[in-house]
Amino acid sequence: MLVRLINYYYHINTLNIYILCIILLITFSITIFIGYIIFPILVNLNCKQVGRHYYPKSHKKKNNTPTMGGIIINITIILSIFLWVDYNNVFIQYILFLLVGYSIIGFMDDYYKIRYNNTQGLSAIKKYFWQSLLSIAVIICILINNIISYKLLIVIPFIGHIKICSWLIFVILSYLIIVGTSNAVNLTDGLDGLVTVPIIFTSIGLLVLSFITSNLKLSKYFNISYINLSSELVVLCIIIIGVSLGFLWFNCYPAKLFMGDVGSLPLGGIIGLISILIHQESLLLIMGGLFFVETISVIIQVVFFKIIGKRVFLMAPIHHHFELKGYKEQLIVVRVWIICFILLILSLMQLKYYNND
Repeated sequence: MLVRLINYYYHINTLNIYILCIILLITFSITIFIGYIIFPILVNLNCKQVGRHYYPKSHKKKNNTPTMGGIIINITIILSIFLWVDYNNVFIQYILFLLVGYSIIGFMDDYYKIRYNNTQGLSAIKKYFWQSLLSIAVIICILINNIISYKLLIVIPFIGHIKICSWLIFVILSYLIIVGTSNAVNLTDGLDGLVTVPIIFTSIGLLVLSFITSNLKLSKYFNISYINLSSELVVLCIIIIGVSLGFLWFNCYPAKLFMGDVGSLPLGGIIGLISILIHQESLLLIMGGLFFVETISVIIQVVFFKIIGKRVFLMAPIHHHFELKGYKEQLIVVRVWIICFILLILSLMQLKYYNND
């Protein structure tokens, strides 16, 4: 695959690569700049993490750490989109709609937690209702507009494509991907820096896939859908990478600032939406495998406890299980980063299997 990409290098304007690097660096810098403005405001407003009583004892020291740092992420992404991206592109409009909508949901969830000093925030019913409403609205717009002669298909890693003839199946699967990824990223955000680097790796994967789908010759070579509008998603992925790197400045161990639901919910949602727009939904299960393992661990824990009254893990999500097993937080986080990098490589390796050459 790498050789083929190099062979197509002459199709890429070298200036564009420099521009993408500049966008990455500027976005990173803007995130840090805005971070140092927002951080003291959050401290003065007493926007502190509300700890759960059943969390590991090591988390008690985190209770006074400011949260809602996702505000920095959202502001920078929106600002960068208007600076660097063609916001007349309908894909970007979908992204903006979901980003703003999920940011409001996450903000209200964090606000209620801080305002009433509890860990519940928005009720689960209200949260899922609004998440569902927004995601279904975007999916229906994709189908109605039929912007790219939309093919309903599933990409099976290491095998190929399976076409979906039912629009209803497409709506259901897309809904599960957007809402599921949003909440999966939210569940993963439990240790210092744990979710930020996996978001970066996933965005790198989506960046590569967006570039391939936006290039007619590359898409033909890899036997995947050519989607002209996805070229703007390349820039968007660069923005997400730059923003995440900037936020990691504050969120790395020991974290001075937490992302909160206002950051994790929209980031997860737009990652899921990007995978849908470029027809690489199932690949997200590989490159974003960590998010789904965390979610599955919670589901297993709840189901087993309700059925047989016993817990499979010491605590869920699974990163807390390893904490209670005696592993240090830094060790868990770095090893997760390594696993996520391997998952990224595996997800990109499977592209060769689409090629019939």
